Amino acid sequence: MSNSGRKSPRKAANDLTVLLRTVLGEDRFPVDVEALALEISRNYEDPITAVKGVDIDGFEGMLRARRKKPGWQILYNTEPRYRGRERFTLAHEFGHYLLHRRPLTAAHYRNGELSDDFDFECLPLQSNDWKEAEREREEEADTFASFLLMPIDDYRSQVGDQEITRDLLGHITDRYGVSLLAATRKWIEFTDTRSAMVVARDGFALWGRASTSALDGGVFIRSGMPIPDGSVMAMGSASQHANSARPVSLPDGVWTFSRGSEPVRELAFFSDRLGISVSLLQFDGCGGGANIEEEEPWDSYDQFTRQPPR
Repeated sequence: MSNSGRKSPRKAANDLTVLLRTVLGEDRFPVDVEALALEISRNYEDPITAVKGVDIDGFEGMLRARRKKPGWQILYNTEPRYRGRERFTLAHEFGHYLLHRRPLTAAHYRNGELSDDFDFECLPLQSNDWKEAEREREEEADTFASFLLMPIDDYRSQVGDQEITRDLLGHITDRYGVSLLAATRKWIEFTDTRSAMVVARDGFALWGRASTSALDGGVFIRSGMPIPDGSVMAMGSASQHANSARPVSLPDGVWTFSRGSEPVRELAFFSDRLGISVSLLQFDGCGGGANIEEEEPWDSYDQFTRQPPR
């Protein structure tokens, strides 16, 4: 599909949200991505003809061109440890279909076989060797999936002014049928509060994301950053049962960023299946510190692809 004049990821997702709201009403969640992709793609010469789950370790999803005639398949990993990401993966691949595919025609099958490589294959935590165009493409597919599955207006209405707790995030994951990671990242993207999320493995940050106001206050999560002693995350999965479902207040001197340290409220989650831990940090102050060298925030797709030091 030509990039010229195509919709932005948010616009494409929002248009489908309006359609779903018109047809199904407000109580339409979680989005049935498979049915939506099959129905919408029928309007094109090269529709999506199948959505299939496959159990292949290390494989997350693929938009695969049919080999005999114009059309596409969406494949997604059904391996148990990726179960929470299935819906997001389907929406991500549907985003590739709407935003990035080269439309297939009969001319591509003149010899009875597909003449070129048209597939989009997506792997979790890939090595950081993407070309810039590939990074942009993957980030756009993620953005589309996020806005399709969790429309911002509906998400805001669910959260309101409530404190973010395990129970509230559990409600969000149930409503939208997404992983805890996706639900938390969505909140970070639109909240006006000074907040950040850290995803870690083996005591080091894999990636992180900070809200706009937190970024302005000097909160940057760097790949390989050691998880500080004294944090809830450093306590391990035992803290998930020992502490309440509400954020734990920590003094300054525990979590430190480029502009120093300050008190923080930390809510941590642990996944033994994925071998990762997630902390949601909420800062009550306005940040501080001046006369420091500004750091360049991460490219958002880099945050998903970096590996911790071994």
